[in-house]
Amino acid sequence: MNNKLKTTDDTLGRNFVRVARANWRRRCISDSSGKGLTYGQTLISVFTIAEKISKMAFGQENVGIILPPSVAGALVNLAVTLVGKVAVNLNYTASAGARKCAVEQCRLGCIISSRQFLKKAGIDENDNRFVFIEDIIADIGFGQMAKAYFKARFARAGKIEAREIATIIFSSGTTGKPKGVMLSHGNILSNIEAIRAVINIKRQDNLCAVLPFFHSFGFMCGLWLPLIAGASAGYIAKGFDGAEVGCQARKNRSTILFAPPTFLSHYVRRTKSEEFATLRLVFAGAEKLKKRLAEEFEAKFGVRPLEGYGMTELSPVVSLNLPGQNKEGTVGKALLGVSVKIVDEQNGQVLAPESEGLVMVKGPNVMIGYLNMPKKTDEVLKDGWYNTGDLGCLDSEGYLTITDRLSRFSKIAGEMVGHLGVENVYLDRLGMHEQVVAVTSVPDEKKGEELVVLYIDKAGDADRLHQIMAESDLPNMWKPRRSNYIRIESMPAVGSGKLDIDGLHNIALAAKESGTY
Repeated sequence: MNNKLKTTDDTLGRNFVRVARANWRRRCISDSSGKGLTYGQTLISVFTIAEKISKMAFGQENVGIILPPSVAGALVNLAVTLVGKVAVNLNYTASAGARKCAVEQCRLGCIISSRQFLKKAGIDENDNRFVFIEDIIADIGFGQMAKAYFKARFARAGKIEAREIATIIFSSGTTGKPKGVMLSHGNILSNIEAIRAVINIKRQDNLCAVLPFFHSFGFMCGLWLPLIAGASAGYIAKGFDGAEVGCQARKNRSTILFAPPTFLSHYVRRTKSEEFATLRLVFAGAEKLKKRLAEEFEAKFGVRPLEGYGMTELSPVVSLNLPGQNKEGTVGKALLGVSVKIVDEQNGQVLAPESEGLVMVKGPNVMIGYLNMPKKTDEVLKDGWYNTGDLGCLDSEGYLTITDRLSRFSKIAGEMVGHLGVENVYLDRLGMHEQVVAVTSVPDEKKGEELVVLYIDKAGDADRLHQIMAESDLPNMWKPRRSNYIRIESMPAVGSGKLDIDGLHNIALAAKESGTY
């Protein structure tokens, strides 16, 4: 698919200022602490904080942020953007080493956070780079507020250009070392425009914003999309807390929800049906949406989740299923302006419809590149086409189906074996959509690799799982040995809720080295 999308020379900051002035008295942002601001109040607050940030980050290109989805988190991100700095939302669920790596790569001299939040997150605040939002707010006087009010009403918003970097988002690190993905204002705005072309977002809409801003899904869909569209957003720090999410959705009369299936599964179990009564659109991304979960969600809440597809490097949305145009098992059609092709992973030749191959994406949403990693960038970007590393196929109508990731394949005796296909056999027989079983691999002297199954108590025991696989029609080579089942307390996951592929692999390797299976 390759439709035209009007290009923009605008920036996120200038867009938001225009929208805020046009919707001055309408509700804008709120959070689960009870804070709530109109567009006018938000813009005044942003200009006030922006002046502080401009001084404390003088001479620095990038500004770090460690804040949850909240009014404070949104204000700081908006303010950083408005002064022409690059917002770097650091993953507070990652290891201290991973955060340190991101800080060093971005050469951060200033990291804006909250003492209260750092304490909750278990992060040491004894770092002279930390600037606390509590101190910034406490130091604001009447004169500064008056000056900010004047700017909010009349001042021009920045001189930066659309091609300049808006944010650096570090990949979730499910495989390999996390990389800093550089996204421009134009990248993100093109994705927002493409989504608004197919989803009618109204000023009366309220987004139930559950994803952290360090995740591209949360940064674009949770932070910028509703505010550029003139809608409102209700932020929830613990997006997996079904009870809290339900309470806030009812309070805000939320109409739109973007969330990974892992979160939707929590809501099915812990959110009351009446609390999602006002939802009209639910979109699932970041991981595979199981049909059973979609059916259970629809049965309880009366709205069916629609699956989409994307990744950080693509700002992030590539395709969406839409109301009335939902094709089960697919991730929908490519957005306006986005091109998708399926190629042979060996020779790069474009494949015919219904043929499985490597998914390639091109469009104004494709990242600038990886921070300080030109070779890595060149590996995935060829003539404007981004190599997703995913396997999939396009049907004759243009619907995209993702079948697996190349990184989730093992080469066993010369044959490529997909982990997802093996996992689905277990989950289908167990009748579960929750990730109670996961497949990884370890080296094997004879066959190159061998599959290992990690499972939690909800899946039953190893004998039951082994029997399920023995009775399946998968080739024998795909069937893990009885000794290759490892019980674990919980599935390793990254901040977005996605399965931590590296974590799985490391658990399996450690078990092999210790001889526990």
